[in-house]
Amino acid sequence: MKRTHDLLLTQVNNYLASCIECLNVKIKNNEMKRNKSILLNIFCLVCISLIYTSCGEYEVPVEYMTPIDIGGVPEAYASLNENEIIQIPIKFTTPCDSGLMSANYQVVNNRVSNTSVVSGPKISIPINGKSVNTTINVPVRCGMMGVVISIYDKTGKMSCKTINVKKVVPSNENVKTLTDVVMSTDPADNQCFFSLYETNPVFGVATGLTKQDRIDFILANMSGAKPISCHAYSASSSYYSAAKPYLLGFTTLTYSFISSSKSYITKEAFDAIVKEADLKKFLDSTVIGPAPVGAKYNLINADRRVGDAFSAVGTNINKGFIIGWGYHTSPVVTTTSVLNESFALVMVKTVTKKTNGHYIITFDVKAPVADQRASYNASSIVPYDPYPL
Repeated sequence: MKRTHDLLLTQVNNYLASCIECLNVKIKNNEMKRNKSILLNIFCLVCISLIYTSCGEYEVPVEYMTPIDIGGVPEAYASLNENEIIQIPIKFTTPCDSGLMSANYQVVNNRVSNTSVVSGPKISIPINGKSVNTTINVPVRCGMMGVVISIYDKTGKMSCKTINVKKVVPSNENVKTLTDVVMSTDPADNQCFFSLYETNPVFGVATGLTKQDRIDFILANMSGAKPISCHAYSASSSYYSAAKPYLLGFTTLTYSFISSSKSYITKEAFDAIVKEADLKKFLDSTVIGPAPVGAKYNLINADRRVGDAFSAVGTNINKGFIIGWGYHTSPVVTTTSVLNESFALVMVKTVTKKTNGHYIITFDVKAPVADQRASYNASSIVPYDPYPL
């Protein structure tokens, strides 16, 4: 039994080794940018290698993979524009009588550096017995290398399909700008939810219940005005206590990345951003980039869902932080995986404290013009024990 398995594993490992050797040559020749698909293929092959390594006593038949049908979608795109959506129809039927165990896709991104590949968390694809018949919509962002689709049957066999993206053309649209946005931690003020791409981006609890999948963050009172991703409502008992009054009755909790205040997000830098290309340059050089110019802050897979508590009352506060959209594993899983792909800058301008102890803040925002919230709800969660809503 094991002989067939070992032969297949040897073939996979040999091919993997040859790809790595080829990749090393390309790096030396400074051709990495033209060979992103090699990295993505290596990622997929590593997954395959690990799967077959783990099934030591299972005899792998010659027809070890059933092809995944993705319709007319090409397996490689020479170029895509940022903010496009790749629609991928997925059709698959397993010959395994026991049916399918799971199906998922992962987005792969190398925006941090050409030699650093970040694979997003596995996003579930619905299955129906022995079949998959659905369409996934994947947003295109800078650094995107492609999508890996994996389907597992109940005997442990896997089918895999990769869609490579060789180049993403950055958007040069004017940024979306919001000025003098006012939010309050007081539920009575009906200003505790923020949804950047809504016509009215700030609203209260009653409206929030009807727009659960549109929320970017809530502003909770935690000894100051603290922006919190709904996804982080139970990050600790104190977060749960602070978030519950705003989220009571919610069944959908969206994910957003939220950074702490950053000294390098100055008013001058914020004001200088006019186009999405300016925003990308600032993030790539000043935030993600290495010293001495950059802070070397890896936004792409930073696991942070809460901001600072703004409590220092005053005007001309001028403290900036970053919000982002992407993919995050459920808080109930053991191993966290994060891929943040799109970002906005928030500049807090004023903070006031009400007599009842609640806080009001005023801020400006600069963000991509396309609706990022609509593209990134795949990581939304439902309330879970022991943190009911």
